[in-house]
Amino acid sequence: MRRNTRLPAALLAVLLTAALSTACGSDDDNDGKAGASGGSAPDKVTYITGFGTFGREAYAYVAQDKGYFSDAGVSVTIQPGQGSAISLAALAGGRAQFAPVDLSSTIMQVGGGKVSGVTAVAAVHQTTDAAVMALADSGISKPADLEGKKIADPAGSVIGALFPAYAKLAGFDADKVDFVNLEPQQLGVNLAAGKVDAVGQYRVGRPNIENAVKGKEVVVLPFGKFLTESYGSAVTTTTKIAEEDPDLVRRFTSALFKGMRYAIDHPEEAAELLAKKHPTVNEKAAAAEIELVGEAVQPKEDGAPIGTMDRERVAGAIKALVDAGAVKSGLTPEQLVSFDLVPKS
Repeated sequence: MRRNTRLPAALLAVLLTAALSTACGSDDDNDGKAGASGGSAPDKVTYITGFGTFGREAYAYVAQDKGYFSDAGVSVTIQPGQGSAISLAALAGGRAQFAPVDLSSTIMQVGGGKVSGVTAVAAVHQTTDAAVMALADSGISKPADLEGKKIADPAGSVIGALFPAYAKLAGFDADKVDFVNLEPQQLGVNLAAGKVDAVGQYRVGRPNIENAVKGKEVVVLPFGKFLTESYGSAVTTTTKIAEEDPDLVRRFTSALFKGMRYAIDHPEEAAELLAKKHPTVNEKAAAAEIELVGEAVQPKEDGAPIGTMDRERVAGAIKALVDAGAVKSGLTPEQLVSFDLVPKS
């Protein structure tokens, strides 16, 4: 898999520091309410969204706006994320306390020794949401059609990181695909203009791409067709917080998913709220994304709560990436997930 633009680690660190320190694009939940324990001050944390301020991220802003975080004794600063790898680096470096991170990315980053001291505590998407999207008239209708094509994907995205494993399982040569790095907001624009043949995108982001290409038919090639055991994004924190303050983890996760349930039940209202905080958001596309999120977060098991995670499925996700050559063997589910903190019925 060829990439014609690369961001050095040092530059990534600079960009991350700038992104998380800037006041523009951050949202603070500082209403002064007491913590959940009574008279104590609320716990202050920074939460990084999975990816920008698209509709799929609205649930965190809903939890903040509706007071769910403050009711749980947590004061939350929300920062737009730039992809799983950068979010993991922010968590490991203490620049954030919570973020939704694609579990496959965590497997590869932890298994490859690139990051440590992080742990997932709840699933956001019950299956991997990674996908490649193309226009129907592009000639791309199956994975093998991607050979010889140019795919745009943001730097640090889990889609680019997962692509070689996806290609191996789908039966085509990833080295015959040319990847270029673009900002999230530029993906649909460049696809519509014919500057790239396809884009990396979460399945729930399809409405945003369809809005950008102005009604043209979009083909979706989901990674989950081949990575069947994988979860998608999972609420991730540090092992230090998980071990030393499990009550904070439970309060934060509970409030976050309360916002998720409200957003799913009221997609138009959630999209409007998001657009008020971030005026560049397209409300119609955001509401459509939220509806797709509603499908993605539902557990397969009857009666299981949002956020549930199964040890055997995590083990299966690890094995799939080991078999695809994306990570070395030896990683255990417990090195990735704090199962005692995962929501249960």
